[in-house]
Amino acid sequence: MIGSVSANRRANAFAQLLDETGLEQPRLDGGPAAADQPADGPEQVALLSLVDRLAALPRPEFRAEAKAEQRALLVAALERGGEAAARPGERLPGPRRLRSGRGAHRAVPVPRLSALRPRSRLTKGLAAGGLTMGVAAGAFGGVAAASTDALPGDTLYGLKRGMEDLRLDFTDGDVDRGRVYLDHAGTRLNEARRLLERQRAGALDDEDLGAIHRALSNMRDDAAEGHRLLAGAYANDGSIDPMASLSDFSADHRDVWADLRLRLPAQLRGVGAEVTDVFDAMEDDIAAARSFGLVPGGRGAAAQDRRKAAALVYGVSTETFRKRQEG
Repeated sequence: MIGSVSANRRANAFAQLLDETGLEQPRLDGGPAAADQPADGPEQVALLSLVDRLAALPRPEFRAEAKAEQRALLVAALERGGEAAARPGERLPGPRRLRSGRGAHRAVPVPRLSALRPRSRLTKGLAAGGLTMGVAAGAFGGVAAASTDALPGDTLYGLKRGMEDLRLDFTDGDVDRGRVYLDHAGTRLNEARRLLERQRAGALDDEDLGAIHRALSNMRDDAAEGHRLLAGAYANDGSIDPMASLSDFSADHRDVWADLRLRLPAQLRGVGAEVTDVFDAMEDDIAAARSFGLVPGGRGAAAQDRRKAAALVYGVSTETFRKRQEG
């Protein structure tokens, strides 16, 4: 016990000496080194000399690969936090109740929380920094999850687009990047659909029309870029995965777009025709790949089959439905 107290005193004295020498901050002003400061005893002189040599070493640098891995882990953690926030009904399991009656006081031992309390200045600083980072990461994850439903003009919409750009930065290769662009195109299409629903409450004003036009323009650009990247990857290595992704995107969103286009105001029919051209270009490449038996049917069925199904839903002929789309 006495030896432990003596060791603690020596450690505290050495820490105080380091504070006085100012080694915790870089000596950019050419200040005195640790070895130039008065020290009591040869042990502290040797330790201060060692500190000087360590301080003279170059600072460690974070490798680019390690940075990318840490960023990917952060994004994955934020996405998991968003999924948890989207399920408010779920609750974490609470502590198990102790049995009542005899022996209940011996059911679960209570740990000594005081043993976890940080003691030195270093551990206290690390604990405070970790707590701050944990609170900040939790708050940021909640805000990022809440921004997923934001529409153009909402406060969190800028954060939503920023998270999408961050996801693009973490892509690896043209196939991965093309799929992310298609995901963004689907998001813009959903935003345009939700904005267009405002006309149920009355005529759309210029601000609403402008927001829908921008959403459709961004959807057109993202879908075209995703198509270009995936078609290029297919042409380079002949893998069917890029074409399957195109087929899935077209199957998932073509009918939604067909319904949305029928409800577009006259001011938006121009950009609507451009979006349709992007879908048609995708269908041409998908049909070519399907002719070689590379892309199966099902989710990637031909555009004419979709028109027939949609015409049945609306109770009109296929030709009438096609004219309404083009008009």
